[in-house]
Amino acid sequence: MKLPRLEDLNSERFLNEAFDAEFHDKWERDAKMRRNIYLWLFLTGFACIFITAFTNQMTLCILSLFLATVSLVVMTKYDTQLFFLRILKLREEKRAEENT
Repeated sequence: MKLPRLEDLNSERFLNEAFDAEFHDKWERDAKMRRNIYLWLFLTGFACIFITAFTNQMTLCILSLFLATVSLVVMTKYDTQLFFLRILKLREEKRAEENT
């Protein structure tokens, strides 16, 4: 399995491509997909917390809590990216309106 380069994962690349119109839609689509994946992981972890708590399995309950917490943190990152991209899109539309 080939791991991505560290330069491909940094925020500077995101900021450079987010302001470019051709990459904007790609970033928005990818961020939505990743956010939804982590949302489902969060909901699964949250459901597993209750299932394992009712069956008195403390270790699995703690692992489910860890899964839910990590998923929520990562989902927040992608949700922030989506919010930023939507603000950029509105700003570009407003600028295009003013120019016409």
